[in-house]
Amino acid sequence: MSTNSPTTTSSQTATPPTGIQAFRRARKDRMVWLYVVPVSAVFLFVFVGPLIYTAWTALHETSYYQIGKFSGLNSFTKLFADSELPGRIWTTLVFSLGALVIALPAGLLSAIVLNNLHRFKRSVRSLFLLPWLMSQATAGTIWLWFLNPNYGPASAITQSLGFGPTDVFSSPNSALVAVTLMTAWWSYPQAMLLFLGALQTIPVELYESLKVDGGGIRHAFLNVTLPYLRNTIVSVVIVLLMLYVQMVTIILVTTRGGPIGSTETLSMRVYNQMFDRFDLSGASATAILLFAVNIVLTLVAIRFRRKESL
Repeated sequence: MSTNSPTTTSSQTATPPTGIQAFRRARKDRMVWLYVVPVSAVFLFVFVGPLIYTAWTALHETSYYQIGKFSGLNSFTKLFADSELPGRIWTTLVFSLGALVIALPAGLLSAIVLNNLHRFKRSVRSLFLLPWLMSQATAGTIWLWFLNPNYGPASAITQSLGFGPTDVFSSPNSALVAVTLMTAWWSYPQAMLLFLGALQTIPVELYESLKVDGGGIRHAFLNVTLPYLRNTIVSVVIVLLMLYVQMVTIILVTTRGGPIGSTETLSMRVYNQMFDRFDLSGASATAILLFAVNIVLTLVAIRFRRKESL
């Protein structure tokens, strides 16, 4: 009796599915495509299609917006032979790293303040998020009005203090500094939200035990907060750098890359080549270079994540 029961059980489990069960399983498998196909179509239309068209354009001669004969890598040869390219790369690095150096600690400090705030938390959070809720065009227009040398509030303040009007956009160095500060001001709430979410996952018991051992605020920040935020800090750095490398609108609204190209980043160069110089193939080659930079940043982020998960 006992020797036959396992055989019976195994025969029952090995019973193939009936026709109705097989039909239901096949129907569920087909239902999956209802979710996959729309996402794949949007991905092809929004990302793959424009990327292929950009690469195709970069490999052809163009006259205004008309694509001519095949030219191979001629547009890339012109790009890397351009004497202005090192300056544009340097401007992109200064702009991106400068904005990052300001936005990263500002976002972290704001997140720590919000995480330890018990009263008026929603109101303060709304104030901190206000810059990011604006579009880049709106933020750039507000700062352009504020810093206007003729009627801007900044000029009124400096003139009342005896320093004369503010004309930050007339000097190459001050224009780059101004655009960098505007970008950091607009983007730091994004870092703040990421840091705030990470701070809320840190166990409160760690801070309490450190306090019992006599540790102060500085010890809590260095020994508890920073180690827990290590992955988040790297993620924020990658996200912000990718944002800054591709940013156009704030620069377009305020300086359009001037004066004398001092604020023309690689992304702004793509815009100027496309709409000011009507150099479609050159703009496509620069866009491919920007795409390669984004790929490098993405691979760095993936490599770090894998290393941390091991």
